[in-house]
Amino acid sequence: MDRPRLLQDAEIASLVERMGVEPQRTRGVLIVDDERLNLTVLRDVLEDHYTVHTAESGEEALRLADRVPLDVVVTDQRMPGMSGVELLTELRRRRPDVAGIVLTAYTDSQALEAAINQAAVFRFIRKPWEAAEILHEIDLAGRQVAQRRTVERLVTLLADRSEALDESLRRLKSQQEAILNLERLGTIGRLSAGLMHDLKNVIVALRAAEWEMARTTTSGPLKEIMTLGMAGVDNLLRTLQTLQAYSRTGTLELQLAPVDPATVVQDTMALSRMDLAFRTRRVTSQVAADLPPLQADRQKLIQVMVNLMRNALHATENGAQVTMSVQARGLEVEFVVEDDGPGVPPELQERIFEPFVSSKGDQGLGLGLYMARLIVESHHGHIGVRNRPEGGARFEVVIPAAG
Repeated sequence: MDRPRLLQDAEIASLVERMGVEPQRTRGVLIVDDERLNLTVLRDVLEDHYTVHTAESGEEALRLADRVPLDVVVTDQRMPGMSGVELLTELRRRRPDVAGIVLTAYTDSQALEAAINQAAVFRFIRKPWEAAEILHEIDLAGRQVAQRRTVERLVTLLADRSEALDESLRRLKSQQEAILNLERLGTIGRLSAGLMHDLKNVIVALRAAEWEMARTTTSGPLKEIMTLGMAGVDNLLRTLQTLQAYSRTGTLELQLAPVDPATVVQDTMALSRMDLAFRTRRVTSQVAADLPPLQADRQKLIQVMVNLMRNALHATENGAQVTMSVQARGLEVEFVVEDDGPGVPPELQERIFEPFVSSKGDQGLGLGLYMARLIVESHHGHIGVRNRPEGGARFEVVIPAAG
């Protein structure tokens, strides 16, 4: 799969020279923390390299941001009155050209989602931080801000030029979106490392409980709940590992082996049963006979199908029908998840597999279907969605058969 092509520095420099665009980096940095000692330490680290401003609250920071030149805001997350993410969310509305960096000692998934969806945070750095790390991240943020401002300025200037410049305009707009998506993926990849560390500690405790239950006369249904729960936690950990690996290298590592498509359906149904919505929907599966084997990464395919099943469960009401099926289609195998819910809005159908595009608004990061697409395309397959004539959505995953 090809990564989005970014404009080379030479191309931007050439346009800047031709259009007479002035430098867009101010080297202004605003530090926000309710503890003065932290402000003093950060100021000492930064003042030899940047014009540093300080504020002891979110409200004071917003007042400063309205009147001083800024590239980057570095804020503590937990502050009285206004949190760091809340500050950057409001700052994004007032100064969308400024990058935000959040410092925190906590792994908070809700703050993570808010940071990505609402505040568009450039980096989310866990304490204790190192001076070299802070300087490096602020430098990267400042460079991105300068490039984004330059691109926006060029777009404005090019918009008034002749049709001969239309291609440059299109590429500049793509540049801006690609930079933002790659930086946000990088932020999530860094955050997933902290989440995986905490999740592994939970897994250790759950494994101990599972082992104790196996040695006692615990009821069968309770053991089944524990087994399914552990399977779900393991699947979540694999998803985070996949996301972190892709954000770091831009590729997905596949563990290829012969896979029976029927087992993918069976394991997907078993994992989907953990979802409370599963019990209030009419869920069925259909497996055709004589399916050819796949040469695939079994766990990653299950990750894709579980994501599609959970989306279907959450998009429908109680009593709705959700069906998963698999069948041979020539030299390919087709997996299908369909439901009788409201379907996918037409304006989302063409973009739903892009990063940070979600049908749930601010309730999700918009990465589940994007990761599903990356996994399917890594198997030389394709994934698509369409609305059924009788109502509801139909997601199709097509993978070439082995050989």
